Amino acid sequence: MMFKGFFQLSGPFSLGLTLLCGQCFRWEGPDARGWFQGVAGDALWRLKQEGDRLSWECSRKEIRALPAADWLFRYLGLDDELEPWIRTMEADPILGTPVRVLRGLRLVRQEPWECTLSYMYAQGLSVKVIRRALSKFCTQYGKPIQGAPLFHAFPEPGVLAGLSPDSLRPFTNNYRARADRIIRMARAVEARVISLEHLKGIPCDEAREALMVLDGIGPKIADCILLFSLDHSSAFPVDRWVLRAMKRHYRSVKLLGAGNEAPTRQQYLKIVRKARHHFGNRCGIASEYLFLFLRLLEDEKLRKELSPFCQTLDPYSNPAFLSPAWNKGGKNALPGS
Repeated sequence: MMFKGFFQLSGPFSLGLTLLCGQCFRWEGPDARGWFQGVAGDALWRLKQEGDRLSWECSRKEIRALPAADWLFRYLGLDDELEPWIRTMEADPILGTPVRVLRGLRLVRQEPWECTLSYMYAQGLSVKVIRRALSKFCTQYGKPIQGAPLFHAFPEPGVLAGLSPDSLRPFTNNYRARADRIIRMARAVEARVISLEHLKGIPCDEAREALMVLDGIGPKIADCILLFSLDHSSAFPVDRWVLRAMKRHYRSVKLLGAGNEAPTRQQYLKIVRKARHHFGNRCGIASEYLFLFLRLLEDEKLRKELSPFCQTLDPYSNPAFLSPAWNKGGKNALPGS
């Protein structure tokens, strides 16, 4: 039995961009009738957007002691007053085009344990590879979902804590070291060496440092966990796409000497400070807009897949975005630039 309902959306929202942008990995679709299907909150969901109406179906009436509709509303970020910040960014020389093209993209609030392990898996892999690996991983070690036994919940820490790295290798692209780090993370959470929920209540930079104590979590993965599951809107994940955008538009970032793939820890923190100064305390959502926009410009296959959900996608509509746009002392300039 599936419980059903719908939301009447009051502001810009794109279900397709939100679920397929690369921030979460357990959604598939849309199918021929426009439905997305995925597992979240230990439940099976089916979602469909038609204009300002968002229909949902769920295998459970309640999720985490909340009515399914309330849980989903928060999960999709529909309770976040994002539009005032978007309007301030529309004229921004860096973010103006991405927020117009990707209007309606929102951050989902993932569950911290699932988000942490998902991003430990994700290191250096494509989104499609991550989706396949996590699907097999959940089928092997997750509990069947009540009312939808062919689908599986995300495995609990206690289930993984007793495994050997070799048993997880088939699910980590054969990386034994990654499997070992995942098991040690499960043991740390199960033994309450670290409380992920506790990190919601401390400053973002302190929370990042706490996560980075754990083997296998660098600053980028830590910021993904903080942004996508722990309500730290000022976390600014710097992957190669975001780094590329920042180097194009900030001479000071280029002069940091950061490589094209991964800045050093000190370089990373300087880039985060610059992003906060320019984009404000909502800089985390800015990183997602930059990440997806750069990927769309350079990946024709992804552009074809997501263009139905974009407002427009003409990479030549903003030539300045594709080349350095440094403005010494002007709006683009940041402290130390």
